[in-house]
Amino acid sequence: MFEINNFLETLDCPSCKKKKYKIVKKSNYTSINNLNDLVSIYKSSGDELLLDQLVECNECNFQYLNPRIKSEIIFSSYAENEDETHILQDKLRYITFKKSIKKIIRLLKIKEIENKKFLDIGSASGICLKAIKDLGFQEEGYEPSKWMVNYGRNKYQVNLKSGTINDVNINNKYDLISLWDVLEHVTDLNETLIKIKALSKNQTILIINVPNIDSLVCKLMKTKWPFYLNVHLYYFNRNTIESILNKYDYSLIENFSHWQFLELGYLFRRAKKYFGLFSILEKAINLLKLSSLPVPYNLGQTTFIFQKNDE
Repeated sequence: MFEINNFLETLDCPSCKKKKYKIVKKSNYTSINNLNDLVSIYKSSGDELLLDQLVECNECNFQYLNPRIKSEIIFSSYAENEDETHILQDKLRYITFKKSIKKIIRLLKIKEIENKKFLDIGSASGICLKAIKDLGFQEEGYEPSKWMVNYGRNKYQVNLKSGTINDVNINNKYDLISLWDVLEHVTDLNETLIKIKALSKNQTILIINVPNIDSLVCKLMKTKWPFYLNVHLYYFNRNTIESILNKYDYSLIENFSHWQFLELGYLFRRAKKYFGLFSILEKAINLLKLSSLPVPYNLGQTTFIFQKNDE
């Protein structure tokens, strides 16, 4: 008999290590009947609503899943992930990444781009690396999904490697490091940030894009917010992410709302899981042949830019 408790782990607060918390949303495992159901949650385009319990630390107000599905299950699921749905939007993701990185170049007045080493963690298909490379940086990326790595190497001819940040050579140092929609997925937040610090020079730029629980969209949609997903292990706002990164000698220097471009049909297909009305709207846009229309949207993501402090 399948018993969900055998596949769960309990955590102290990943930010301050305290144990006490209040429950924000209780767990709901009614859709999980076997181990395969658990494994299928962790895809790049995964949109399984919150199953694990969401809590908020009494000490530092950081929100995280606890108890949650065991780390080894999460990691192995990502490593074996084959997600053809995700790559369908690569053309528009390229536009998003290129616009965002050009904005960062402009804001920070980055010069001599061709001499800058740019590391991207959780690169998925490598489309962000293509934008990085096309802008003139020396690109390098790591992705746990073997399928995604093979696809990205062949499709985009980028320096994409199989693995996680733990597989990056500790002797390498980078001018820029990015995690686009990744930090909320990593199973060990502190080990990830320790490695980022080790790979940093003085003045290294760290780009972190995450769903923001203080965003207006989150406040308006509450439990219907589309980023309350079981693939998201942590939920940040400006205060919590800044507090955490300060511990690793990174200072926040810029932040801005993250606008993306995706096809209208793709957005509606995912939205109908939350609101039944979108099933009707999806049929309408298909009849009108508008499903491939690119649209900008922002559902509460924020790009935070940090800089490594001098030692």
